Amino acid sequence: MVAHGRANEERADVKTTRARRAEAERWEALLFPLHAATEVEELGRAVLPLLRAAFAPTVRATLFLGHFGMREARRVFTDPPMAAATEWYKERGRINPFTAYIDAHRRITHYRFGDVVGPMKPFRSTEFYRRFAAPEGWADGLSGLFWRGDEVKAMFSVYRAPGAPEFSAADVTRMKMLRPYLEAAIDRVLLLHTERLHRKVLEEFNRHIPLGLMLLNWELQPVFANTEAIKECAVWCHGSHVARGLVSRERMELPAPVRAECERMRIDILRSNAKDRPEFSHSLERLAHPTLPDRLAAVSVVNVSPGLLAKPGFLIVLEDRSLERLPTARVAVEKQRLLWALTPSEREVALLICEGCSNAEVARRLKKSPLTTKKQLTSIFSKLNVRTRGRLMALMR
Repeated sequence: MVAHGRANEERADVKTTRARRAEAERWEALLFPLHAATEVEELGRAVLPLLRAAFAPTVRATLFLGHFGMREARRVFTDPPMAAATEWYKERGRINPFTAYIDAHRRITHYRFGDVVGPMKPFRSTEFYRRFAAPEGWADGLSGLFWRGDEVKAMFSVYRAPGAPEFSAADVTRMKMLRPYLEAAIDRVLLLHTERLHRKVLEEFNRHIPLGLMLLNWELQPVFANTEAIKECAVWCHGSHVARGLVSRERMELPAPVRAECERMRIDILRSNAKDRPEFSHSLERLAHPTLPDRLAAVSVVNVSPGLLAKPGFLIVLEDRSLERLPTARVAVEKQRLLWALTPSEREVALLICEGCSNAEVARRLKKSPLTTKKQLTSIFSKLNVRTRGRLMALMR
């Protein structure tokens, strides 16, 4: 009898295990889009179907991203979609009972709605239920939270309709199992967005400095080039006079001496042991234009340390020494830093204006059209917050 009872228990355990495995297989395939997500929209499209499947039956699933402190999320993804979602969740957040609960339980990883709102009958008489829960079609829910210190960085909620089973201990266990996958994906997208923001700031800064900066990948294709670099490439390839009509990203051409130096460095890297850092005679190779001595270039390798999987790139610095002979005498040394707010081309115009040149004379000396000169002068006034040529000259003295 004992053996027969054990056999029945074992068969029941096997049956339960198979049922759980079949249930898990229905939603585990939805982890793959989550692993691949690199954009916020991709993340939302991956998370919501996963939540709906993992916590079925659900009437709604929602992902909240981009919190500032304990304020409402900046981005909300919900399935099914909500009409005028931004205004809906803004008003919803004004009276929802969950924010205060989270604030009082910092770093809590999850909660069931019943822990916050209490028994269902009193909850149904609240303004929040009438205005938001009932129209959204739910009566019970489960939320998971992710923290950065004492600040919520993201959270999700799954909801069940009135009459559906309450969220159980098994649901909480499943939620805990999913947390690492969800948090890894959320952190990846947040990190990528942070890096893009920082890159945008650096690019904006580099766009204004009076040096040409360009980053090439291993195939010698430009990853980044500021305005001055595009202009200098045109000068290196076609000369100063022809270059003015060729300054565009679409027409940018890498100067032949610079390309040759990058190719030489690339050969040195390929000849070296892949696990060692290649040694170059100079960390920065300097080049001079064959016929324009004021045009200088410097080439260096980026990311050749062993252990880094990204292929090396090449940093190019292009310098126009003729700028040193521009008429800067009328601009005080301590005020010249203000010119960094301008593009290199605008800087040339501003310096000539400070010398007392008219628009026509500036256009003639810089070989620009009068209309281009006028547009650039308007941009200069806007960036330096002045209204007239006289104010510009006074600012620079």
